[in-house]
Amino acid sequence: MSASRVINAPSYTDEELALQTRFYVSVRRASGRVVDMVWFRQNKEYARAMLDFADNIVDREARDASRCLRQHLS
Repeated sequence: MSASRVINAPSYTDEELALQTRFYVSVRRASGRVVDMVWFRQNKEYARAMLDFADNIVDREARDASRCLRQHLS
């Protein structure tokens, strides 16, 4: 990997990565759906759609993860 790609890579705090991971895992476990987290970070419409999807899952952990991530992003 070239140095310019590493330098220009977005950086995330530990908290952001933990919230994103919690969201990914809970949605995957509850629905079987895989969330493309790279696209999630790059495309606000996709992120909003995935958060809306998770809000409608019966699983409480998925809804909580969605709510926490949505609050952190706003």
